[in-house]
Amino acid sequence: MKIEVACKKDNSNKDKGDLLEELAKKLLLAQHYDVIDEVRVIGAELDLLCKHRVSGKVIYVECKAQKEPISAPVLRQLWGTVDFEEYSEGWLISTSDFTKDAKGFVESWKSKPKEKAEKLSFYSPKEIVDALKSSSIITDPPYLAAQDFIGDPEVLGDWTLLVSKYGMYWCVYTLKGGAPYGVLIYRASSGRQIYDEDTIKNISSLNTTIADYDLRVGISERAGSASISPKKLPPVVQVQIGESWDDYRPARPQDFVGRDDTQKDILNFLSSARKNSGTRIFAITGNSGLGKSSLIAKLRDRSRNHHYKKKYFIYAVDMRGAREPSYISASLIASLREAQKNGFGADIDLTLTDPGSPLSSDSIKNYLQSLSSSDQVVCLVFDQFEELYSKPELFGIFNAAKDLMLDVASSQSNFVLGFAWKTDSTTQQDHPAYHLWHELSDHRREYRLDVFDNGEISKSITQFEKEVGQKVSAEIRHQITEVSQGFPWLLKKLCINLYEGIVKGEKTDTLLLDLDVGRLFEADLTILSPHELSCLKLIAQKAPADWSEIIEISGTTVLNNLVHKRLVIKSGDRLNVYWDIFKDYLLTGRVPVVPYNYIPTSDPSSLLNVCKILELEGFRSAKSIGVLAGLNEKTIWNIGADLVMLGLAERDGTSFKIGKNLKTNDEDVMLNVLREKLGKHSLKLALFKKYPGKTISPEAVRETFKECIPKAKFGEKTWTTYANRLTNYLIHCGFMLRAGNDLVVQDTGSAILDREGLARRGKQRGKVFSVSVSPFAALTAINKIPKSGCKTESVKRNELAVLKRFELLVVKGNTVFLNSESILKSGGNKEAIWAAAKNESSLLRCIEIMQEDPEISAKDLAGLISDDYSLNWSDGSKVRNGNILKQWSTWIKEGMDLKGIPSPPGRPNKSKHSDTSSCAGV
Repeated sequence: MKIEVACKKDNSNKDKGDLLEELAKKLLLAQHYDVIDEVRVIGAELDLLCKHRVSGKVIYVECKAQKEPISAPVLRQLWGTVDFEEYSEGWLISTSDFTKDAKGFVESWKSKPKEKAEKLSFYSPKEIVDALKSSSIITDPPYLAAQDFIGDPEVLGDWTLLVSKYGMYWCVYTLKGGAPYGVLIYRASSGRQIYDEDTIKNISSLNTTIADYDLRVGISERAGSASISPKKLPPVVQVQIGESWDDYRPARPQDFVGRDDTQKDILNFLSSARKNSGTRIFAITGNSGLGKSSLIAKLRDRSRNHHYKKKYFIYAVDMRGAREPSYISASLIASLREAQKNGFGADIDLTLTDPGSPLSSDSIKNYLQSLSSSDQVVCLVFDQFEELYSKPELFGIFNAAKDLMLDVASSQSNFVLGFAWKTDSTTQQDHPAYHLWHELSDHRREYRLDVFDNGEISKSITQFEKEVGQKVSAEIRHQITEVSQGFPWLLKKLCINLYEGIVKGEKTDTLLLDLDVGRLFEADLTILSPHELSCLKLIAQKAPADWSEIIEISGTTVLNNLVHKRLVIKSGDRLNVYWDIFKDYLLTGRVPVVPYNYIPTSDPSSLLNVCKILELEGFRSAKSIGVLAGLNEKTIWNIGADLVMLGLAERDGTSFKIGKNLKTNDEDVMLNVLREKLGKHSLKLALFKKYPGKTISPEAVRETFKECIPKAKFGEKTWTTYANRLTNYLIHCGFMLRAGNDLVVQDTGSAILDREGLARRGKQRGKVFSVSVSPFAALTAINKIPKSGCKTESVKRNELAVLKRFELLVVKGNTVFLNSESILKSGGNKEAIWAAAKNESSLLRCIEIMQEDPEISAKDLAGLISDDYSLNWSDGSKVRNGNILKQWSTWIKEGMDLKGIPSPPGRPNKSKHSDTSSCAGV
């Protein structure tokens, strides 16, 4: 028997405190006490001072309404308060039961001398109910009325006294298959059953476990047969595994590779439950596609081997099959009964009588005790748990799972509860379950999965070789390793794609080279009919989708085709797309970003020179390429490997040709392909995340690269070499600019096509924005350049210098072209100029100084800038003599709000060429 104080979901903590006080007052009134003061009111906790009506004795009363059992430290703290404040007595009124340690404290306290023992009184739910009954505030639970109504006393669960603003009610769970499915409600004051719809509607609005079950059980049959035929419990869906190695479902145990340490840690965790130490909850977390479900299936299989089959029993449930709170109860009962069949624990008829405290049912407590006696552990794992806090309508199921978790955590029995969920889910952070679940993190041990290391990747490829009966070349191994980046889902996808090519008789060398994530997913869709594609997208949108609803809309044939093609997976009567990553692709059209960590062995210039020698159709040998390029054959092998990995070439042994996606050996096309590839490089992504638009040192690039591949172990010299080489690639691709010895993290919008002038521009571009024209002049100049380009002499030298510094122009020979991609990316000529100006650190530093000291003189400002940037004599003189400061003043005035900083008051003066109406304020 239990007591639950329940408010509406949107009520405040004070509302619950008021209900708790009302209950406490009724109990105290029955003992002839009046409340004289509220010492403390915090949510579901209430401290009162009460005075006896006859003796005048003042007692201190702590009231607690919580689901978790009361622990022994709470009772010790009560005695400490009573003793310190010198109260006559101290009472604890609790709507939840006591833990084993707390019960021991109570028994020990009762054995103390009478004078001291009477100092404390403890009211658990049983004592509260007895006191309320003795004062005729409530009746006994209407056992006989419920048995007569339902027709079978064996299908009645535990009774709960529900305390709400609508009154007090006796509630009893009705059972089916040993687990709750509905609730009968009776008025606590009279024992009369509740039939009216308004009262049931009010109770269903309360934030209580009871409201998650059917409160209208048998009401529609009231006028008919007294015996109620209850509905079936929801079927429990276990975690599935694939039928073969190339099945997209979780891997078969014999195909599973890696995670050795995690497997060992979790099995040791199960062992700790046998020793009665630590928590009983664990969680397997990680991003999508890291193999959480496969790991669970592997652990389940290992628990059945000769070494563990009498020690651990693991039952894994797919939460995508859940539709109602009773799914949690059904899963618990199913796991324990299946464990019984496998020789775990005693042969007891298991019945769960209270979903709010699942392990408190007598039969389950007895069964868990038998597990302890036989030194065995049963583990229930909820996979795909993020489904429960991804949709508001599943919140009731989440609450039921939370109740089970808290019950398991406090029971300290030989029952372990596991969860698996993805950490990159799109759960709304304002969803109540999101915060509640993370607040419960102290109750569980977490095992976070990461990408495979190279050893695990190698084992996976070896496993693939055994399955297909064919060796994979060292080059293909290298390609799979680099492309997959250790993501198990992508590794499996690449191997499946390679296998399909082998079956078709295609060359594996050329097959893999043209693959990326987008094309992998596109290939899955090309085999579908329009009706199948429409059905697949519908399932992705509604996932987990209702099986009958999809059949009604799309038809049985179409759905069966998708299941046969392994694009759709059925979990009970729910449907899902084979991978969450593929589901996201169907919904958004975007492919997941797989960080690219490849480190080329050659420099960009050599790579591009060799690529231009390759032919479009036939393969050219490394030896002949070396002759034409003036390089030895082994060097060509290394450059050729880079060309293949960067998507610029295909290979046949030691021969190479232009990649099929290029269709030309034009250098501009090559650079654009290279730019697309390196746009996903982990170093590029990290730099733009940490230093967008900023000027940084080569050392900063090196340290950032170290963070990208933390598992790599190189010497400092090697790190520097690799970082410098990748920097050169990023510069060629238009993702960085040189500024003297430093680098600017700035996307120019396109690759740098003028290779000859690249090094020269890097030397010429200083740290300081040595501008010699106004913004108006720069805008006027760029507006006059046609899309077809113009002669360099037609653009004034100073304007040309500024626009080239901003990478808004491309100079080829004596012709100037607009960098259309960069300009388009910014939104136009004017916007592109200001976007580039905002990345000029010296200009921004000038604004910051003037913000700090609006009255600073031009001379002092020039001195600070010169010192900040360690300018040489020539550049420093230009700043100090005012040539640069004069133009800076114009840029600051017209920029108005560079980097969100308003221009300093009263400074600087507008130049005679400025035109703020056309250029300012961008």
